[in-house]
Formats: sequence, C-alpha cells, structure tokens
Amino acid sequence: AEGMNRFRQMAFDMLTSARCSRALDVTNEPRPVRDRYGYTLFGQATLAARRLIEAGTRFVTVSSPGWDTHTKNFSGLRRLLPPLDQAFPALIRDLKLRGMLETTLVVWMTDFGRTPLINSAAGRDHWASASILCFAGAGTPGGVVVGKTDETGARPVDKEYYSQDVAATIFAKLGIPLDTLHLAPDGRPMVLCEGQVVKELMG
Repeated sequence: AEGMNRFRQMAFDMLTSARCSRALDVTNEPRPVRDRYGYTLFGQATLAARRLIEAGTRFVTVSSPGWDTHTKNFSGLRRLLPPLDQAFPALIRDLKLRGMLETTLVVWMTDFGRTPLINSAAGRDHWASASILCFAGAGTPGGVVVGKTDETGARPVDKEYYSQDVAATIFAKLGIPLDTLHLAPDGRPMVLCEGQVVKELMG
C-alpha cells in the first residue's frame, strides 16, 4: 500500500507541475499548427503528446476509443478515420520538422484485428489471426510494408509476427536488452522479452 501511495503521489506531482501544465496547454500553439492536427479530441490530444515529448516526457500514450465496431462498422469508421488520418501524419511531420523524429518512436496499434466478414449487425468482430500496426521514427525505414495476408485479410501468408515480436522491436529501439532479468514476487527470474526483433523495422 505504501508503494502504491508513493507512485500515486509521484504521478500527481508530475501532472500538476508547471512544466506539464504548459505542455498540455495546446492553445499556446500557432493556429496553423492546431489546424493541421484537427479540432477533434484525438487531434488536439496528439498535438499535446508532441508538446509533452518536446518538454522531456519519455513515454506518451494517446487513446482513440470507439473502434470496437461490432455493429454499424462502416458508419463508425466514417467518424473514426478522419481524425486519425489527419493527426497521425501531422505528428510525424511536426516531429521531423523539429528534428525530433530520429529520437522518437511513434507506434500506432490496437490489440487485435477485425473479422474479414461482416456480421448480421453490419459490424466486424474480434479477430486475433491478423491485425495491423504502424511504426515511424527512431530509425524506422519509411514506406516499408512488413508481412502479408491473404486476399480477404483473414490470415498471414508470409512470415508471422506476434505481440512479443512487437515488444522486442520496441525494446530494441529503446536500447533495452531483451535478456534483461527481472525477479517475480516469488523470486523467480524472468527474461524481459522472448520475442524476435522485426529486423525490417530497425533500419
């Protein structure tokens, strides 16, 4: 309990610091910059993420909820895709113009894919056999497509990659050795990650 309270206090101190408050205040950005990201919650949150990175934050997460399209998939995507299509390239462009892209890893991903077939509610359900993610920055080669699925996007037909491989690639880009040992609460040694680095993403 004491440990949890300490970490909670540390998080509170960071969030209420003047430096963090300044970084989160996107109204300090010029209007053309805010326009590029789009005046949506996701767009302005992505701009805030860039400002946090610029202020020295090491890890930033931007969430975009609502993608669980079990019903009305297509009308949902008409709402969800435009903010992503606008904000993601704006972030990459901004990081590059500011000389930060080579030292910043941007990962856009979800927890799994969606069924290739449409269900009776015009939706798409959970699908673990194939998914998609995008890496940018930190030496990632631009325009590289890794992996391939069949014509319906149902299953891989090329080399398969797994979540542990994604984790291994992220750790490698962060400079953290995959064989780093941690001790479980019972004293059992555990290797940080047993995945394989996706070499095509390393540059």
